[in-house]
Amino acid sequence: MFKAFLTSCFLGAFLIFSQAPWHYLFLIFLIFPLLFITIDSKIKNKEKFRRFYRLVILLGGFLYFYYLFGFSWIISAFEYKQELEAFKYVTLFGLPLLMVLFTLPSFLFPTLFWDNKISKCISLAACLSFGEYLRSNILTGFSWNIFSHSLLFNENIMQIFSITGQYLASFLLILSTQFILFFGSKKNLFYSLILMSIIPLIFVFGYYKIDKNKFVEGKRIAIIQPNISQDDKIYKKDLFETISNLTELSRHENIDLTIWPESALPILLEQNKETINLIVKNISAGSQLLVGNITYRDNSFRNSALLINNKSDIKNIYNKVHLVPFGEFIPFKNFLSKIPFIKIISGDIGFEKGQDIELVDTSVGKSRVAICYEIIFPEEINPYNKDLDLIINITNDAWFGQSSGPYQHLNIARIRAIEQGVPILRSANTGISALIDPYGRVIEKIDLNKRGSIVSLLPKKIKKTIYSIIGDYLFFGVLILSLLILFISKRRN
Repeated sequence: MFKAFLTSCFLGAFLIFSQAPWHYLFLIFLIFPLLFITIDSKIKNKEKFRRFYRLVILLGGFLYFYYLFGFSWIISAFEYKQELEAFKYVTLFGLPLLMVLFTLPSFLFPTLFWDNKISKCISLAACLSFGEYLRSNILTGFSWNIFSHSLLFNENIMQIFSITGQYLASFLLILSTQFILFFGSKKNLFYSLILMSIIPLIFVFGYYKIDKNKFVEGKRIAIIQPNISQDDKIYKKDLFETISNLTELSRHENIDLTIWPESALPILLEQNKETINLIVKNISAGSQLLVGNITYRDNSFRNSALLINNKSDIKNIYNKVHLVPFGEFIPFKNFLSKIPFIKIISGDIGFEKGQDIELVDTSVGKSRVAICYEIIFPEEINPYNKDLDLIINITNDAWFGQSSGPYQHLNIARIRAIEQGVPILRSANTGISALIDPYGRVIEKIDLNKRGSIVSLLPKKIKKTIYSIIGDYLFFGVLILSLLILFISKRRN
């Protein structure tokens, strides 16, 4: 059992190389069959309690080390405050454990239906994909490094997100990797061919779906990446130098909308009309400005995005709805805020979350503004299924340095573009800023730790995608169908 546990942990650790920035997809087709064989050798013909107990050890170990190495970039954020040094390791080792705990209910699939080989394959795929849904939605959720994110290695294959979203895509991906298990038997050849055909069929779908970019005439945007280090943002706070940096990058001809990143300025713009006037005078004439900024109202601070017109009027304010736990607010505040250690970590104030997700009517169209990691939650992009023209993602990934985090954050934004069929304008303080088309392709980007701007016509959105209409209902439909198949197969056995 110990050797099987070590094998599972080893497989989970190596699976992270299927994600950005590496994209070694072939690892998935090696690791999941090996995981299947490892689990099967220890739980087949076992009664249900012992089967679940062994799954917790083997599958839990696999997921723990996948999360441990996949989320390791997070600890970079704690290096900017000495008092957080201890909490860095609590997060590094504790967050993966919490994610595993969230996925435990999904272990019931293989616990109850580990019968014949095809049932085992379906139950493992259902377990892992439903587990991803659970850990992305329980409490505040953390929808990062979903298995299917590895499909972004190919522009045609990644179009499947427009139908399935990320969870059903994970189900199909994991199922497809099991084809090799059916080799060597004429009886099982049919199953092998079916599973083997999943990825090629997805490729063909994407090949015929994808099209050349079309742009909206007369709607020009500018995406700004000032590349201000986190040390400078925390300790230097030179307002004039920061404004000069941003405005210098924002002087372009005939721009309709200029986008600055999250927390772009160390000042409350809403209370400083003179600063707004100075900014508007020094950027493109006639351009609106969407800028990330802290706002203060009703004795509460909020992480916000301000839309300012060319007359220096604030036309709209979007307040971030999905806050980062312990970074922007304390969960279960009435209880946890009494713990001295938690107060040191989170401070005494924190942010108040926004009340609702509303589209922002900009000069280039109706936009969903997603601040920082709000972009990782697919169900929160357009929850009321309104007529959406574009998504604007502003973020400050300077916290995460040269790690894999900024690359994975960019990839998640690309998936949201595919799911909704709209372009994404992404402004990141130190990178990676990008102009992303409705097919998830990066038209232009500014590399990590580079300073610059992207100027372009706005890419046209495409017709509504299936996923943008029905969301994850298709995923749950497939899970229910899988359950029916598993029940029928179990009764036959």
